[in-house]
Amino acid sequence: MPQFAAQRRSIFTNFPIPFEHPYTVPVLIAALSTSSLIYYYLSASHDAELRDAQRRRDLQKRKSMKRPEDRFASMKHNGHYVNPFEEWQDVTVYETIVHWIARLKGNGIPYDRKKLEEALPVRTPNLELIKAANAKDSSRQMTESWVEVEKDGSSTSQHKTTITWFGQSTCIVTLDGLTILTDPVFSARSVNDYVGPKRLRTVPGSIKDYKGIIDIVLVSHDHFDHLDEQVVRELNNTVTWYIPLGLRDWFVRRGVLNVIELDWWQEIHHKERPDVVIAAVPAMHWSGSRIPFDKNTSLWSSFVVKSPNGSFFFCGDTGYSDELFSVIGKLYAPFSVAAFPIGSYEPRRLMKHVHMGPDEAVKAHNDLGRPTLSVGIHWGTFMMSDEHYLDPPKKLREAWLESEANHQPVDANRKSQFITTAFGETVLVEN
Repeated sequence: MPQFAAQRRSIFTNFPIPFEHPYTVPVLIAALSTSSLIYYYLSASHDAELRDAQRRRDLQKRKSMKRPEDRFASMKHNGHYVNPFEEWQDVTVYETIVHWIARLKGNGIPYDRKKLEEALPVRTPNLELIKAANAKDSSRQMTESWVEVEKDGSSTSQHKTTITWFGQSTCIVTLDGLTILTDPVFSARSVNDYVGPKRLRTVPGSIKDYKGIIDIVLVSHDHFDHLDEQVVRELNNTVTWYIPLGLRDWFVRRGVLNVIELDWWQEIHHKERPDVVIAAVPAMHWSGSRIPFDKNTSLWSSFVVKSPNGSFFFCGDTGYSDELFSVIGKLYAPFSVAAFPIGSYEPRRLMKHVHMGPDEAVKAHNDLGRPTLSVGIHWGTFMMSDEHYLDPPKKLREAWLESEANHQPVDANRKSQFITTAFGETVLVEN
């Protein structure tokens, strides 16, 4: 061994690089890693340009198609999904890095914790109401207090629809005896309890409080702030997971087999409630970031859930497209309740393709056929964009009032509202 060590030293000594220096190996590793990343991103950018050119050629071909389901079918090139919308534009890695560096300036969040708590109140979810609305015996009495939004002033319907927003895009919706969880994230930060932007307010309750109550989970895409691995492991196969194409393997690797992948416009009857239809519908967004180099290898989507006595539209994440929501509305409206994202929209040059602003969310609500109640989500939770943390609900109210002033209702007896709620606030909608 000593002889071999001596030979090794003599070989390195003859090299022009001082390998025996303590920083040599770490510097080499860093240099090789950086070079590899640069090479990958240059290659990825080149591939993205080729995919975008192919995407635009396909869009030209699709313009002649009469059925919107064909024009807005999912599109995949060389193993990566792409957006079939004219409005879509890719954002470069450089622009993304610059954006995140600029994020250090903050969002007007007060240092005084009391002021933050007053601005963003957290309520205790009305578990009794949720359980009662979920009960198969719909005549069960509901005695707890709740926020009530009535459709026509009557309260004779036995079928109850409720929605409770927990932050970001996580909601629990009860619809015709079925309990639906959307984009479940209960961690303290956007990635997990230790990594990523921290919640502005603590999530109300725990996923364990609802285990055994939830029937189905809708996952719009695989971004960390929309899919919490801890929740997946906790609920496991006790629920049915409805997910976009390409995500099943991720669940299976975690032992979750009760998973149904859906392509855009694909419909399926819930196996335990054949009278309930779940449909995946298009959205303008992207996927990836859970593991390196997996961008757009799985699809992203919005969802429609229709039952004999109510319907729910879950938007997930999307930018606004002129035809998109009108097409969905023509096929599936009317809706009892909808959840639209209204935050993470600044700066517009980077965000408009992936996140709607409040004014666009109001347009989407109207395009969709004016649900009885729409709730603004995806705001005030994790700060990952530039707008003031209270701008989304403020600008939503302004956009809604302006829309209502200019809107001529087709049916004067059919009311429609677009609101925001406190975290954990349970809202009841009379169908």
